[in-house]
Amino acid sequence: MSCIDKKFYTSVCAIALPIALQNLISFSVNLMDTVMLGKLGEVALSAAALANQMFFIFNVVCFGVSSGAIVLASQYWGKKDAEAIQKITGLAVKIITAFSLLFSAVVMLFPGQIMRIFSPDAAVIEAGIHYLRVVALSYTTGGISATFLMVLRSVGTVNISVLIYSISFCVNVFFNYCFIFGRMGAPELGVTGAAVGTVIARATECVILLVYLLFFEKKIHYRLRTFLQNDRDLIHDMIHYGLPVMLNEFFWAVGISLHSVILGHISATVVAANSICSVVYQLATSFIFGVGSATAVMTGNIIGSGDIPYLLECVKRFKRIYFVLGIASAGLLLLLKNPVLAIYNIEPETLAFANQLMIAYAFSIFFTAYANPLITGIFRGAGDTRFAALVDIGCLWFAIPFGALAAFLFHLPPIVVFLILKLDYPLKTMFCLMRLRGTNWIRCVTR
Repeated sequence: MSCIDKKFYTSVCAIALPIALQNLISFSVNLMDTVMLGKLGEVALSAAALANQMFFIFNVVCFGVSSGAIVLASQYWGKKDAEAIQKITGLAVKIITAFSLLFSAVVMLFPGQIMRIFSPDAAVIEAGIHYLRVVALSYTTGGISATFLMVLRSVGTVNISVLIYSISFCVNVFFNYCFIFGRMGAPELGVTGAAVGTVIARATECVILLVYLLFFEKKIHYRLRTFLQNDRDLIHDMIHYGLPVMLNEFFWAVGISLHSVILGHISATVVAANSICSVVYQLATSFIFGVGSATAVMTGNIIGSGDIPYLLECVKRFKRIYFVLGIASAGLLLLLKNPVLAIYNIEPETLAFANQLMIAYAFSIFFTAYANPLITGIFRGAGDTRFAALVDIGCLWFAIPFGALAAFLFHLPPIVVFLILKLDYPLKTMFCLMRLRGTNWIRCVTR
């Protein structure tokens, strides 16, 4: 292995492995939630899964704002401009704080209307209402933490997120156990208990992170005055390069939630099976998202430093990594299928459909391993955010009407409906690989 290859793979692993571990821990929280709620039956499991579609939308918007900040911050870090990164982070946190407060208010005021969008089942709606009113309290602290941790990735600070999410995992599991089942003197709250555990865990994350930023962070030196500063040029750049990312993530989240709406109106069995399989899918994609984040940071840093020939060599290596990653992720998902399904106390019909769905997810994950790092990594890191948004949103919303027609007009089997909804990933992969043939996607966004 040449020195250049060694430098490249060392850089990828240094960023991707901690982020993958962070994602794995975060998704493990969802897995533990579904395992615990699965003990209460399919209504509880379905209610929490559908109610969490609101957190999913919120979380993806946070990811969009943070990714917009990373587009700028990673290139500024290539120039070692810490002051610009301070201002970018301050702007991103202010946006997320305002959005989270508004989002929380809407969820707390209209939980019934929200649940009826996702399911017609009265029992599922009632359980989901109680869950939403409590879990909405976690959005602001969770959004602030996620934004800071995402921007810290742009300067290569990734290990702190592993520590914070490890602590959060333990806190969440402990308080879920206490409040779902009424242990350790806590009241038995059922589905609502899972929401209480989430609120406590998100608050813990935020407190630990703020202590770290104020007393231990050494690269950017965040201070309270950072968030009071405004730079008109950076605000313009954030809008120009970051807004397509924010809109991309918002419409992507809405589109993925429509998947749940379509599947949710087929039957509660389909919802329960999909909630189990989607958690396993998230576990299997942990390293994919880690590599995507590493791609974005490295791409931005290299463009900021001005070494474009090295960037083009890195892109070739990235594509090889994505191929191997797709095969490995699909294999991992199939390997986990039987052991995970054996954990759940579900009806035979739900189990049979979950088995089919796992195989469909394995097919989808191969293309996810290509499309996700190309869009969120190479193109966003390179500042080509408009193309990334167009492909990501366009392909997703192209598949949704066909999935709806398959479900409600032609009444095709649920597994066929699911596969039609997932056609966007092969399409995204094709368009992204075509874009990489030239160099129009390379944009320097720093001043």
